[in-house]
Parts: sequence; C-alpha cells; structure tokens
Amino acid sequence: MLFRYKFLIAISFLVLFIVDQQVFAEVDYVKMAFTRNHDLWIKVGDKEKQLTHGEFVTNPKWSYDAKWIVYARGKEENQMWLYDIENDKHIHPFLAEATNYQWAPNKDVLAFQSDGVLNMIDVRKLEKGFENIALGVGNYSWVPGGNGFLVSSMANLLPTGWTGVELFKVPIDAKMDSSKIKHFYTLPKQSNDFFAISTSTFKWSANQKWIAFLAIPTASWSMDSDSLCVISADGREFETVDKMIINENWFKWAPTKTTLAYIEGEGRFALENKHLKLKELPAFRQNVFTPKGYVDWDFTWHNDTLITISRAKESEWSNDPKKRPLPVLYQVNVQNNHQENITSPPKGYGDYNPYYLKRIRKLTWLRSDGEHTNMWIANADGSNARIWIKNIDSMIGYYEKRNWDEVLGIYE
Repeated sequence: MLFRYKFLIAISFLVLFIVDQQVFAEVDYVKMAFTRNHDLWIKVGDKEKQLTHGEFVTNPKWSYDAKWIVYARGKEENQMWLYDIENDKHIHPFLAEATNYQWAPNKDVLAFQSDGVLNMIDVRKLEKGFENIALGVGNYSWVPGGNGFLVSSMANLLPTGWTGVELFKVPIDAKMDSSKIKHFYTLPKQSNDFFAISTSTFKWSANQKWIAFLAIPTASWSMDSDSLCVISADGREFETVDKMIINENWFKWAPTKTTLAYIEGEGRFALENKHLKLKELPAFRQNVFTPKGYVDWDFTWHNDTLITISRAKESEWSNDPKKRPLPVLYQVNVQNNHQENITSPPKGYGDYNPYYLKRIRKLTWLRSDGEHTNMWIANADGSNARIWIKNIDSMIGYYEKRNWDEVLGIYE
C-alpha cells in the first residue's frame, strides 16, 4: 500500500514536470522585441538579451521567420536598421531616410518608403542593395501572397478642388515600370460626407475577399475624424463603414470570418466617444458593444466570438493626468454580448494593449502608470496573471491614445 502511494506521488510529480516543460517549450515559440530605456531588447522563453546601447530605438518588427528584426534608430525615427539574429549583427542597409517598413508575409524581404518611392530589400542578398519598385506612393501593404503590393497615391489639390485618392496593384517585379502597375480603384472626391488625401495601410479579411483601411484627410482634420472603409478584393464594391480616429490598431478582422471589429468615434480625446463596433460582411450589419458611460481602446481577437479590450470610464478631458480614468481589461462575447471584467490593476495603473497569443493560448497586456510599464501574461481568461517582462518603455499618450507598436514587437 505504501509503495503504491509513493508510486502515485512520483507519477504526479512526473506529470507536473512534463506539463511545465511543455509550457516552457511553448513559450519559446513566442518572441518579444521591446525597448527599455530606448535600447532594443529581445526575450525568448525566459531569457532576455540587450541588443543596442544608447542608440534610441523605436518600432521593432520581426521578419516572418524571426531571423531578422527591423527597427528605427534615432529620435527622428527615420533611420532604418536591421538586426541579424543568427549572426548577432546590426546592419544599416539604406543610408537615406526610410519610413513605413514592412516585412513580406512569407519571405525575408523588406519593403519601405523614402520620399514617396516604394523600395524593397532582400535581406538574404544585402550585397545587391535595394530595389526601386514604384513612384508616387502615399501608403502601401503587401498583398497576402507576398507577390506584390496594394498602393495608394496622395490626392492632389487642383483649382477645382481635391482629386480622389487612387489605388493601384503593384507586382513585386515592377522595378518602376509603369506598364506593370494596374489601376485598382479611385476613392470618392471631397464631399460633405467623405474627404481623403491619403490612406492607412490595408488589411485583408481571412478569406481575402475584403480589404479594410482608413481614408485620411488633412493632418489636423485626421486627428479628429477619418473614414473606415472596406472594398472588395475585385474592386467592385466599396463602402464607407464609419468614422474613427487615426489608429491602425483600432480596426481588425476576425480570425476566420468576414467580421471587422473597430473603435468608432470622432474627436481626438480618447476619453470620449470611443465605442467597440462590429461590421459583418457582406451584409454590412453593425453592432455596438461599449456600455453607456465607458470608452474602449486597444483590443485583440481570441477567436471569431471573443474579444479582450482595454476599457475606461468616459470622462471629460483634464490637463491633470492623475484625474483621467485608467483602463482595465474586459472580455466581450460578440455572439451573445456577455461582458466580463478580467483585470484589476492597482491604483494609478491602467491595463493597455491586450494581445492574445493563439499558439500557447495565453493573454498578454501592458500595465502602466505612465512612467513604469510591465508586460503581463495570463491564461486566456485572465487568470493566473504574472509579470512577464519588466520595465518596457512607457508611451506618452496623445490625448490618451497610444501606439504601443513603437516600443513592442510580438512574434508568434
């Protein structure tokens, strides 16, 4: 009997050890690039590594296979650098100003803009340098297959008014040859209901039949009101969905359905008039999920029915940061509208930027008081929460709107 009891205890410890090792192995699949004191760091599993020393780094982004990180160096955020993970080497592949860099979805090829020119670098063949792709580019995104780009131009102001923004399909081998570039769509000209001189990047639905993007007016105007649009992949159907402020992380497709979640609401003050809404396509049915008296900000899809969102009490603006409400995390079932608060940060802290790690079924977020920011990790429902990364750089909010991509890049 005693032997059997000891045997069961030994088996229990063995099972716990195996489970713990599996969890640790799964976390190894998740890689974080982040800035701490403006230097670039990475974390893989339980190991952190500092990659730069005093260079003022922002906007780290992993390549599709996590062998490279591209980042901006310098306070102007326009010097593009690469970090080669395998060779532990920093490379400056383009000496002029470079912005809006984006990795291809399926290969180690990097696109970026410089003075309206779309360029491309194959980081496996850096000795060949960069390649010009197209002129007159306002914004762009890789198409899902990685064989080209969807590109928007800037509108032009004529004596008769603004022209419409033009969209183009650009193959990866365009090499500035205009005959290879195909016109895709012309956005409406300025009217009482619509005005755009540029666009955001473009986001495809899971079935690749719909594309979502922001139509952006002039600079000051865009801080208060932008048009969320969808267009069919064949260019035959176009719809202005709603009004929202310029934040590309505030509109996201569901993982497998043609359901677009977004934060609706005009006005640059994030503490007012910001609501989680859904648009189902092709029916164009809309639903609102933010309770009266609250505002919603950053969010993440877990699956086609569950969203975790950063939510605060609605409030008039105060110049005193201590008087502004701080967010907590809620989970929203968009199928039955069941909503539940899942975090309770200590006084003076808010919970921002939730991100669901699908492969390991864990939820992460950033807890910050404006000066100190830590990344937390928990089960999908917020239980068993613990600090995962300490002392990530804090983001200064623009009227409480923050772009956490400047300090954090996640690879799964």
